[in-house]
Amino acid sequence: MTPPVPDPVRLVLPESSLVLLVGPSGCGKSTFARARFSATEVVSSDHYRAVVCDDEGNQAASRDAFAILHEVVACRLAWRRFTVVDATNLKADARRPLLDLARRYHFATCAVVFEMTEETCRQHNERRAERRVPDDVIARHVQVFQQTRVTLEGEGHQHVYTLRTAAEADSSVVVREPLPLDRRGDHGPFDIIGDVHGCIDELRELLTLLGYRVGDRVEPPPGRKALFVGDLCDRGPDTPAVYRLVLDMIDAGHALMVVGNHDWKLLRRLKGNDVKLGQGLAETMEQFSHEPPALKDRVRAFLDQGQFHYLFDDGNLVLAHAGLRQDLQGRVSARVRSFALFGETTGRTDEHGLPIRLDWAAEYRGRALVVFGHTPTVEPLWSNNTVNIDTGCVFGGHLSALRYPEREVVSVPARRVYCDPGHRFGAVSPPGDEAS
Repeated sequence: MTPPVPDPVRLVLPESSLVLLVGPSGCGKSTFARARFSATEVVSSDHYRAVVCDDEGNQAASRDAFAILHEVVACRLAWRRFTVVDATNLKADARRPLLDLARRYHFATCAVVFEMTEETCRQHNERRAERRVPDDVIARHVQVFQQTRVTLEGEGHQHVYTLRTAAEADSSVVVREPLPLDRRGDHGPFDIIGDVHGCIDELRELLTLLGYRVGDRVEPPPGRKALFVGDLCDRGPDTPAVYRLVLDMIDAGHALMVVGNHDWKLLRRLKGNDVKLGQGLAETMEQFSHEPPALKDRVRAFLDQGQFHYLFDDGNLVLAHAGLRQDLQGRVSARVRSFALFGETTGRTDEHGLPIRLDWAAEYRGRALVVFGHTPTVEPLWSNNTVNIDTGCVFGGHLSALRYPEREVVSVPARRVYCDPGHRFGAVSPPGDEAS
């Protein structure tokens, strides 16, 4: 009787990934890789041993082979290329340099683990047409694999997939998907709205001025979409109403939003973390106390899956709350998230005890227009190919939108001063603070 064919295992790998194949010799890694990835995407330790000494089985060449392998991986990641490392990758010490490279170039790592029995590995090895590995080597690899398998889960991989049988490996399907931040196929036109900070009346007025029909639902002008630079909450009169309006627009496909540092702080509070209730958060939580609990749950769920920057229009437009350097665009890491949320700081504080930020936009030379907010200015501030559109509505300034690709600014004045601006607002380019 023919054994049933297993359902294929679906391996979802982000396009910006460094993929580590992990398993003993003979487990089928190379066969798996050849069938699913292009030859240029696979970086093989066997290949570089052969490059070094004309013998891919000569373990004495491993140090030199891996030195080359790591250099090639670094070059591919610098070029933003999907890369698969075909080596045993059994020990944490062997994986660590690869993980370090992924962090350096802001790449996700994924591990595909071949958890095959020693007998399966031996059978594969015996069927090899070329170099065969001694049985004692396979036995040693299987033993090492069992000792180090558990450490994989704590290494911070975006995905860890485990294939436990040869049939499972043979039937597995690799799905390459773009990162959620990659909206390069979305060409707009867009209306990019600055920091709202709970100013619901001004938001409704601005949307109306932009041609949106604002009622129980918000309907955009034909073909247009609203983009929000984040910081919907804190300091203003009605944060819950702002989130409700924006999330309704997002659910209807009429808007997108990047997470700002105030949104990030609210998320951590909603998840039960010990977060100080300063910078308007206490008022935000009090406002939510008058709303159905379902709204808080909805906001928490959305922010928990939120993006910290987006690429649009073939990469010609970047949206990030505090901006983003060219080398960080389209990448994912804690460093990218921090920059997008807070900007780039010097590590020092000013006379008010606030972090001093570097003017990254003054050095920006990227081809993409970067639109951001975070630091309030009297009017939209253009610098090189960047523009800050946080015009301090909550501080009595304006709520502004940039129309793209027209590059026209549309603004409405604040109805009143909702929060004392102090030293944060009043100059064209004021020193920012981490909680702005």
